[in-house]
Amino acid sequence: MIKMDLTEFLKEVEEIKRGLYEKYEAKEKIYLKIREAQRLCGEAISLIQQEMMEEAKTKLTSAEKMIEGELRKLEDKEVMEDLSEAYTTMLQEYVEAKALLEMEEGHGIPKASDLKVPVKAYILGLADLIGELKRRTITSLIKGDVESAKIRMDLMNKIFQALESLEYPRSLVPGLRKKLDEMRKSIEDLERIMATSIISMKLYEALRNIYSQKYLKAS
Repeated sequence: MIKMDLTEFLKEVEEIKRGLYEKYEAKEKIYLKIREAQRLCGEAISLIQQEMMEEAKTKLTSAEKMIEGELRKLEDKEVMEDLSEAYTTMLQEYVEAKALLEMEEGHGIPKASDLKVPVKAYILGLADLIGELKRRTITSLIKGDVESAKIRMDLMNKIFQALESLEYPRSLVPGLRKKLDEMRKSIEDLERIMATSIISMKLYEALRNIYSQKYLKAS
């Protein structure tokens, strides 16, 4: 075998390795920022469910600063290509949190352009919103606030119908079909819970009235 000088080849491999490590480290830093922003959005949702709106706003403000800062600047960079799925998932949670907060404060659902998010993240985030609205509806029922529960139930149905139009006759948003199935199940489950709760409340009122009348007659 002919003896070859591999010095340049080894240098080339070292340069490639250095470049790959730099890209890996940069990706890890960005991934941690994505995870942190997602965590903040998740905590905001939990705080909204506890009706701690000001605390939720603080969490969302922190998340927005991260999104609008380094993450937004890197959207078109090569290093974000491998993280596109994680980034979209984080934006979905951001949409979910912002929409839930806005709706609970009576401001309606924010537009994708207002949130500055891609259409896919916007639609899938709204699809996830149904689960949180279901929790808010059940909370209203527990408090005996049937009217608020009915309003939220109506909102859930309207969101579902709007998003369903993106799936038929052709699927326009990847991943939406599965979420629509989950939305449908959540709504059907909530309808049963609401029916049972309303019947129980009416029965309780009827029994209380009967008891009150008997007590008054006895006295």
